[in-house]
Amino acid sequence: MKIRRLKVLAASIIILTAMVLLVVSGIRQTSVMHFSPAGLIANAETANDQNIQVDGVISEGSSTWDAANFKLTFAVREREGTETVNVIYEDNLKPDNFNDGGSVFVEGRYDAENNRVVATKVQTKCASKYEGVESDTDMETYE
Repeated sequence: MKIRRLKVLAASIIILTAMVLLVVSGIRQTSVMHFSPAGLIANAETANDQNIQVDGVISEGSSTWDAANFKLTFAVREREGTETVNVIYEDNLKPDNFNDGGSVFVEGRYDAENNRVVATKVQTKCASKYEGVESDTDMETYE
């Protein structure tokens, strides 16, 4: 009876250890560091060749869209600064709300040597407040 309990205990410990190792390795593989452009540049050595997220604003005049090859390139800049990180997004459609000066969230692998993110995901943020266009014509009242 004692031997059977020891076998069950040993098997339980082995299974539990395997489960913990799987969870830890899964967390490491899917964990992504989040940066602002300035933070990414400051931590270039740490972030090099790692999956990262960058949140900022699309630099004015930096975006080019090659529709024939599904290739979007642009620069993400600090909201309140001048630091920029270049982004290349290939084999995907250009996001609908993609406009210079708009907020953007980029996820991909960072290449510190070229200060470039090879993006796997690009998300634009919608304006938090929509305003109607004012009209010069008077509105008619209907009864």
